[in-house]
Amino acid sequence: MKKLAQCAAIISVLSLAACQDTTEPVAESTPSPRSDLTLPVSINAVMVGLIDNSADYIWAVGNGDMPKDDNDWDLVRSATYDMILGGTVSKIPGTGEFDAQWTAEENWQEMADELTKIGQDALPLAEAKSTDVEAWRQIGDRLIQNCESCHEAFKPEIPSEGILHRSTESESRGESIFD
Repeated sequence: MKKLAQCAAIISVLSLAACQDTTEPVAESTPSPRSDLTLPVSINAVMVGLIDNSADYIWAVGNGDMPKDDNDWDLVRSATYDMILGGTVSKIPGTGEFDAQWTAEENWQEMADELTKIGQDALPLAEAKSTDVEAWRQIGDRLIQNCESCHEAFKPEIPSEGILHRSTESESRGESIFD
């Protein structure tokens, strides 16, 4: 009899638990972007300070200018991370005159996502210290296409804001970026 009472109690508790409303909304695991977030610099500064300099390392390897040691490979790997982060960072308006307007455009967001994807695709090559010039060239070609498309759509005049990329004269003479 005692066991019957225990079983009845357990069944009652389970029955009540089954009646609970389980339709509570589940919290999203990915937080939504903050609309009040603004970069402390212009997107132009991000592009010149982060993207331009890092692109040179990716293009160098794609042109057969191979890293000479582990430190050089660290520079290349760091450049791929800069692309990954740079794409995401450039989706956030900064202090530039047109930054809010640009980042509001769907096309801008897509090109920024592609920049991140290019970096993600380059990262395994850098981590493997790949000397596959053709694979690097394909990454570099995608990067050129992304940059040119974005500039054509949003910023055909370059440079601006008085922020200039360092001279690439040495690279144009065939000198290694890694020297």
